[in-house]
Amino acid sequence: MNRFVCFLPLLVLASACSSTKPAEPPFRGSASLVPETKAELIASDASWGNTEGPAIDSKGTLYFTSRGTYKGIVSWTAKDGAKPYLAVATKEGPGGLWIDDNDNIFLTATGEQQILKVSPDKTVTVVAENFDVLPGVSKGPNDLIVHPNGTIYFTAPNGYDGTAPKGTIYQITPDKKVTVFSNDLTGPNGILLSPDKLTLYVAHNVAANTSKIESFQLNRDGTHARARELATIEPCQADGMDVDELGNIWLTCYSHGTAYRLTPGGAIVEKITTEQKALTNAKFGRGADNHSLYLTSSDAARVTGYVYRATVKAPGVR
Repeated sequence: MNRFVCFLPLLVLASACSSTKPAEPPFRGSASLVPETKAELIASDASWGNTEGPAIDSKGTLYFTSRGTYKGIVSWTAKDGAKPYLAVATKEGPGGLWIDDNDNIFLTATGEQQILKVSPDKTVTVVAENFDVLPGVSKGPNDLIVHPNGTIYFTAPNGYDGTAPKGTIYQITPDKKVTVFSNDLTGPNGILLSPDKLTLYVAHNVAANTSKIESFQLNRDGTHARARELATIEPCQADGMDVDELGNIWLTCYSHGTAYRLTPGGAIVEKITTEQKALTNAKFGRGADNHSLYLTSSDAARVTGYVYRATVKAPGVR
């Protein structure tokens, strides 16, 4: 890989907030010229391997997944530091996490091909399994998000460089029925809801260093519109995302150690960089800490896991 690269976002559509608004001309510019912040390292451990899935509970505790020699969930606070929380999804380690308003932790059990829920007392229940529409091809569920109405959306990418068969986005209704939300995207990975919960964003990888963000308009009856392309980002291998209260998307680029802030219209306007390049996901703090953006990463060999923090201007939604 070239050690010196130019960041050239090819941004093709206007904001996905309205399905009737005409598309604006494509935005073109160099992301290397936008303001840059270096994230602060707050934790690391040689047992974590590939850290993923940061999530924050109502008390402000950070949780993230460990996929190294320790496979499970780790908790972190500024006072107590990092501690093993629960060994779970131990075949490969958990993927993404999501914490609801009752502090239940939802997670993707990648190796087990399950979606699990961990209650505050650490009781583990299976929310969904046997949902795979491409058995033998799927690499398992990757990332997830829970709508306030109880619907769970999650991604199963099949591959990460554009060469694998198209992946699947699933939805689980509150009565635990699993259906295919979309199977139109190559390499769907990070998944996110807009602040008004009417748009679902999915980051996906169409080539080794070409990523896109798609938006789906969600209707109140549970149906949705076809995907609309919000942005194309090069070079990037898109991973997890989070959103601020203004609708700006923070997208992490795995292997590049960079998280980009994109406007609702898709323009890259800011970036955060981390020393370790295997950046996997980002999540805002909650309450008084909602200007903190927590980022999970690992070294290139995926042996030692790292957690970073950066302070941003616009607060997160939760």
